[in-house]
Amino acid sequence: MIEIYKTNVQKRQQAKQIVKQIKTLFSNYRVNFDLEDCDCILRIDTGVKILDNNTIIKIVRENGFKIETLSDEISLVKPKFTVNI
Repeated sequence: MIEIYKTNVQKRQQAKQIVKQIKTLFSNYRVNFDLEDCDCILRIDTGVKILDNNTIIKIVRENGFKIETLSDEISLVKPKFTVNI
């Protein structure tokens, strides 16, 4: 499953911290940010059909950022800049 989120994360270090927290809980998730996109996209690929959406949203919000799920048609967009850990 791939889920795409719109965020207001704008700095590379902030993105790295969020990716690290998500990967700590979900080591099998592939997680990256596209900070060059106007929506500061967070993309998560679980590789399976289950994604813990509530926990992802909670992590981002606890770091002081806004997050909202975007529709499925955006999932085909490749990020220009990614932050992976």
